[in-house]
Amino acid sequence: MEIWILDPWGTEERRAWAEGWTRHSRHQIRRLALPADPLPPDPVRGRERALALARRIRRALTGSATPDPTRLPAGRPHLLLALDGMDVAVFREATADLLEGIPVWIYWHDSALGRRRLSDPNRAALEASSARAADRLLFNAEGHRQRFLTALQAIDPAAAAMGAARSATLPPGFSFPTSSPRLTAPEAMGWFLWIFRGDLEALDRLLDAMGLAAAKGIDFRLIALSEDPPRAARALERLPRPLKARLFGILHPEDPEASRWAARSHALLETDPETRSPIWTMTFAARGIPPWVPEGSVLAELLPGLSAWRDGRELAEWIEMERGGAASASSRIPTRGFTFWLEALRPYAWPALAARYDASMAGGEAEGAP
Repeated sequence: MEIWILDPWGTEERRAWAEGWTRHSRHQIRRLALPADPLPPDPVRGRERALALARRIRRALTGSATPDPTRLPAGRPHLLLALDGMDVAVFREATADLLEGIPVWIYWHDSALGRRRLSDPNRAALEASSARAADRLLFNAEGHRQRFLTALQAIDPAAAAMGAARSATLPPGFSFPTSSPRLTAPEAMGWFLWIFRGDLEALDRLLDAMGLAAAKGIDFRLIALSEDPPRAARALERLPRPLKARLFGILHPEDPEASRWAARSHALLETDPETRSPIWTMTFAARGIPPWVPEGSVLAELLPGLSAWRDGRELAEWIEMERGGAASASSRIPTRGFTFWLEALRPYAWPALAARYDASMAGGEAEGAP
């Protein structure tokens, strides 16, 4: 099969996901991506992104970005796999003359409808429109799929019923690191890594936990990971001065310096909403760095035995325990260890997972654990 991935957000995390699958797939996969856009999708941006990708498709098939009845499409794919963030209904309308008969599926790396707390009704409206227009919906976790369809039921019962019949789960895949860092005992300074993807809800969750930890006088330091360090620095200006003093740098996840800091850190903190595909988190965990993730997150579902923090108070307690404080009998902190995390995550690395993706695209079964 020839499969084209349509990426309206263009983040490097999603690029890593697509490239990993492409390297291990028996299908021909092509990725058409827009430049990275830090703004969350809404109906206006979703329409703009859909039209931009429609022009890319038209140029790829006819040599021209503008409609021309004298130019016939050549080399059409067998399947279009759109990633969340665009209005699929607008895209299909704009490419109807080119893509008739070609199915369009959506893979949801994230969504507003799938979150436990619906805080973005504009984005939810965009997602409902796209769900109605797609031939099939794929989600990164079963909990995400169920919450999405429940929320969609309140907006459009008919679309929810169709989505339930035409949806499945495929866990996010990741690529093994080329080398693992030499893990030493965490340094006395109390370093922690934190992934920031630009979502202000993730920043609020960090503030809840770190504010409590700082108020108790716990000694810790943060290194933030971001695909756009300058933009992250502007967002992190919101941090209160006592917390800002604990932030010692912002690095790109693929910066070699990030791996060196990871080897010296206690854990990798994940505070993003529970729907996010944790591809960077999985990559660092495969190096032996324990991921501390919230309850209900994708990674907590993929690894059922993984302890997950319930709220900011518990995350602050974990930090205190790591820094030598009194342990709570109710807390079980994920520990460091290269071999453990490597084996736990191996089913979700592309050498093992690509065949499952390939079968799903060709009409195979997608549900179930790998």
